[in-house]
Amino acid sequence: MEVTLLTWIVAITGLVLIGILGTVQFIAVIKPRDPWTIANVYGGSPDRTDPKAYFAFNQGSAWADPFFWAPLQIAGSIGMLLGERWGFLLALMASVPFWYTAIFFFIWDRDLGFRENTFMYWVIIWGMWPAFGIFEGVYTFVRLLE
Repeated sequence: MEVTLLTWIVAITGLVLIGILGTVQFIAVIKPRDPWTIANVYGGSPDRTDPKAYFAFNQGSAWADPFFWAPLQIAGSIGMLLGERWGFLLALMASVPFWYTAIFFFIWDRDLGFRENTFMYWVIIWGMWPAFGIFEGVYTFVRLLE
């Protein structure tokens, strides 16, 4: 498959986003109850809800992101840059958690009072993930139809 400028943009953006997410989630696997992890990875505070549920919910993502989702996105991005059809297919598969998990966090943040009515929250903390996932999914799907 032809590797276009847009292919490069999508693949590199995917690598950057999943690199950041995979790294912080790996830290959460290693130090799940560390104050830095709570403040910078999970958000909120376990004291504002049931601590057992808080850590269980966040640890699910901490284990899934670096060991399942990140390898899928990395392989997809590399395959796209190599112009391989399988790369576009893997990137399409990897696009789903970007927007799917955003739904969980949208409800979680709302119901637990973590959501903030700020540009930082709506664009950086929450918004860029589903926006990229939808864009990557549409782009790779259209490219696979060629």
